[in-house]
Amino acid sequence: MLPEWNHIPMYAVLALLGAGAAWFYVHHRLRRRGENPGRTEQAFLWGVLGAMLGAKLLYLLPLLPQLAADLPLLCTAPHSFMAKYLSGGFVFYGGLLGGLAGAWLFCKQRRLSFDTLGRDLVPALPLFHAFGRVGCFLAGCCYGIPAPAGWLGVTFPASAIEAPSGVPLLPVQLYEAAGCVLLFLLLDHLTDRGWPGGRLLALYLALYAVFRFLLEFLRGDAVRGSLGPLSTSQVISLAVLAGVLLAELLHHRRNIRQRP
Repeated sequence: MLPEWNHIPMYAVLALLGAGAAWFYVHHRLRRRGENPGRTEQAFLWGVLGAMLGAKLLYLLPLLPQLAADLPLLCTAPHSFMAKYLSGGFVFYGGLLGGLAGAWLFCKQRRLSFDTLGRDLVPALPLFHAFGRVGCFLAGCCYGIPAPAGWLGVTFPASAIEAPSGVPLLPVQLYEAAGCVLLFLLLDHLTDRGWPGGRLLALYLALYAVFRFLLEFLRGDAVRGSLGPLSTSQVISLAVLAGVLLAELLHHRRNIRQRP
């Protein structure tokens, strides 16, 4: 594991590499079809900005009482406040929802169809996410439970951001990265088959929600928070899956009514 390289956080490096890989994927697909990538790349940028904002806001949400108590630090010790609340800490689901909101706002402002732009943007989501989870593994955050007997475990050094040192843990970050690569390959294949952006997004959200719900049972970091027996991410996964299923049901009923 390598939390830092020459004082540069490796999570930030992997996040930038993931954003670069996602941008290259979108750009390459459009150029291969002979299309101007300008509008799609602008939607991509709006999505990235929305993702950064959403990921940070969802991270700060459960910390609001503590953040409010620490507000005087903005005057007395601003660097300590910034380091505590703004230098790190991002939640994927917040980034996902924020990124989708950013892309949706761009399409709404420009009066563009997400079905058209989204067919290239949606596969880029799990591609970017895969790099991010490798960054989590290198940094030692989002770690797994202690490895059961017979399971491959990874021991993190004392320099890891969150993971306890000296205890073999399941490398759930790499499990999730591998799952994201498989999702990317599936969505890329379906894009070539002509699936529109909206259908790709629904499939991605549903599959990831199920995958993330199950993977959460192997997570060992309690900082995620919980609601009863379920982690916050599991509750969000169930809500996302329910939303996708409801949207699909309404879409199906609307199509039946429109049939002659």
